[in-house]
Amino acid sequence: MTKKKRILREIAEWIFLIIAAFLITSVIQSELFALTEVNMESMVETLEPGDKLIMSKLAYTFSEPERGDIIIFLRNEPVGGIIGRASIFINDISLKMRKQFRRNRLIKRVIGIPGDTIEIRDNILYVNGEPQNEPYARIDPMENKVLNGELEKTVVYPGELFVMGDNRGQSLDSRNFGKIDMSWVEGKAIFRVMPFSKFGSIYR
Repeated sequence: MTKKKRILREIAEWIFLIIAAFLITSVIQSELFALTEVNMESMVETLEPGDKLIMSKLAYTFSEPERGDIIIFLRNEPVGGIIGRASIFINDISLKMRKQFRRNRLIKRVIGIPGDTIEIRDNILYVNGEPQNEPYARIDPMENKVLNGELEKTVVYPGELFVMGDNRGQSLDSRNFGKIDMSWVEGKAIFRVMPFSKFGSIYR
């Protein structure tokens, strides 16, 4: 084998290794865990813009979201299977390179699961007729209360979730756009890696 052929073969092997590494990373990122960033203020003070989180994509493989879970979902966009999730991951990389982010990726807290009835009366949230104690909900500094608003009684059907942000006065959520489809759910926020001062598990 000539020197030129050896060089070309070595280059080809490196290209193959790079492609393989990218594909493996894509599978891990799209199927197991993912690093995601908080870009909006709807979960303040639980999560702040700029926080970097680990999302478990395995959390709901054998179970469904529970009340109190903090989930990441793509509004109006089913996540799909392996190919769909890999496509989402590659698109995310493309957006990041352009210093943009997917604006339909939302982080919210699960308030209602299938079978629940949700209602907000006199600014008080009721789930199945019971008023909710929500220590995580932000008290608006101007109004000195949680800004739940008002909501007529709504039933959460199978395959649906009712979600709200913890910063109720600054959150676009199920009070506005209705219940979400479980097929939109990417995963569960389980760990915060940045800022280092808040490094650790994300509790419900």
